[in-house]
Amino acid sequence: MIPLGLTFKNLRVNQYTGRTSGELMIVHRCVNCGHVSCNRIAGDDNNYSLYCLLNNSESLNPNILNVVKRLGITLLNQDDTEEVLISLYGYNYQKYIN
Repeated sequence: MIPLGLTFKNLRVNQYTGRTSGELMIVHRCVNCGHVSCNRIAGDDNNYSLYCLLNNSESLNPNILNVVKRLGITLLNQDDTEEVLISLYGYNYQKYIN
């Protein structure tokens, strides 16, 4: 499996804070058959490596991006940085990234 990027499962907007939240997932593609799937992140996954996947989606082959879009998966990008950091580190993420 090759990680393609990140997505949110069950994305919701909190009506009181206006913040989005959901379960952070890794989007993978099988190297043998090309099947694309989403997997939950685990507690022992490296947060920095997960964060680096935000840049990965912008350099993907357009054919792979089309497959991901047809499956209804929205890959996260640099615009989603704050939501990803909150998912990885919590609302006080600034003290972990400096």
